[in-house]
Amino acid sequence: MGRKKKEEQPETTETKRSAETEQVKDTPGMAEAEIKTPRSEGRKKAEKKANQRVTTTDQVKKEQMKGHRERLRERFREQGFDSFQDYEVLELLLFYALPRIDTKPLAKKLLNEFGSVNAVLEAEPEQLIEAGVTENTALFLNLIAKVQKDYAISKKKQKTIVRSTVDAGQACISLFRNQLEESVRMLCLDARGKVVKWSEVAKGDVNAVHFPVRKIVETAVLSKAVSVILTHNHPGGTLSPSREDLDATEAAKAALGTIGVRLLDHLIVSGEDYYSLRENGYL
Repeated sequence: MGRKKKEEQPETTETKRSAETEQVKDTPGMAEAEIKTPRSEGRKKAEKKANQRVTTTDQVKKEQMKGHRERLRERFREQGFDSFQDYEVLELLLFYALPRIDTKPLAKKLLNEFGSVNAVLEAEPEQLIEAGVTENTALFLNLIAKVQKDYAISKKKQKTIVRSTVDAGQACISLFRNQLEESVRMLCLDARGKVVKWSEVAKGDVNAVHFPVRKIVETAVLSKAVSVILTHNHPGGTLSPSREDLDATEAAKAALGTIGVRLLDHLIVSGEDYYSLRENGYL
């Protein structure tokens, strides 16, 4: 008997697509060409739409952030900081250090870390960097506090005349406001009681500071002072002078006396209060 003819298989969509693919592969010059199929084309379209959605979302976020920044600036122009919460004050300042990101989360994080806007601005750059900000941002925040302090001192220099212990006390309180470490400062006065020089002569830590008698004398000479008021702060809250404070006062008084300069007072400052060694019988 003759051999039976092989039964032909019906052509399906998959076999047709496979045949087309094989034909493309065997076509001269198409070995390196991309093989396009309905499935790959559909995947590309889906990826393109997804990328477009991401781009659109990013644009919307940028527009929202820009609008928020403008509204916050407008509030400041119209009302100052009166209506601001602490994190909004810090957020506004951070706009100028970080122009392309949302600064609200960072502002809140810094407040949680340091406790207040003043504490953030008074923090050392290294502390701010440890809290998660960039070096440039840390220097920017630290610069604000230093400029503000220099500005306040400069304004007082133009008009401060010390006629009483109260005048001296108020002037000294402003020097140490928000300062977390002890330091020694001196007010050099002319014959009329006008402050001719404000100078920081020593810095310490949160618990102690050394009184550099030689530097105190040199500063008095260079400023041509007729009299001097010494002042230092106690960040811990107590106003009572220590034995070291009293001994340092006596040493400074004796050294200034050798150049004909009078030590009018030594004031200890803590917060918004002060203690006068002269008023309490130590000078």
